Amino acid sequence: MLSLVAVVVVSLVRIVAAQTIDPSTVPLSLRSNWCLSQTTSCPLICLQTPGNSEQPEENSCEPDTLVFSCVCSNGATPNASEYSQTIPYFICTEANNECVNNCGGNSGCQYACRTSHPCGAQNPQRVNTTSTSTTMTQTGKATGTGDPYAPFGSSASGKKNGGTAAFDLGQSYGAGFVMAGLFAGFALFL
Repeated sequence: MLSLVAVVVVSLVRIVAAQTIDPSTVPLSLRSNWCLSQTTSCPLICLQTPGNSEQPEENSCEPDTLVFSCVCSNGATPNASEYSQTIPYFICTEANNECVNNCGGNSGCQYACRTSHPCGAQNPQRVNTTSTSTTMTQTGKATGTGDPYAPFGSSASGKKNGGTAAFDLGQSYGAGFVMAGLFAGFALFL
């Protein structure tokens, strides 16, 4: 029983130690940039939750201590550790860097530093999403409206428009045109 308690205590100490840094070990100019990113991110984070205006109730960050505050207009305080470009994200990243530096070149240790302590959102909630319609054609190409991965110029019906036809023509005959141009260029020099 005592060994189980010891393992839990050691694990908690490692987690806490891995997620904190001494701010004075980071140059003030870098901490100032971190604070700028934090205060820039706060309004954007607040806008992702319903009932908030663009202007947070409180948005501050102290570069000397890395103490920050982000309170949305509805009084809620978002969990900044779930986002990148925030003070918790930068502290986590720096703690991982320190962990890697303390590994003495051991790649297994370095890998563990990064994978055991991921920084930022691991499973972010998608707030602003739109639905798209996608179908697969017999050639395996996706078509549909609003699909960023659909071929250039595809329409919702899957029919090709002028842009797609030109793109397909370039794919089919492009190499031939390039070779003909090279041949004509060599012929001029002879």
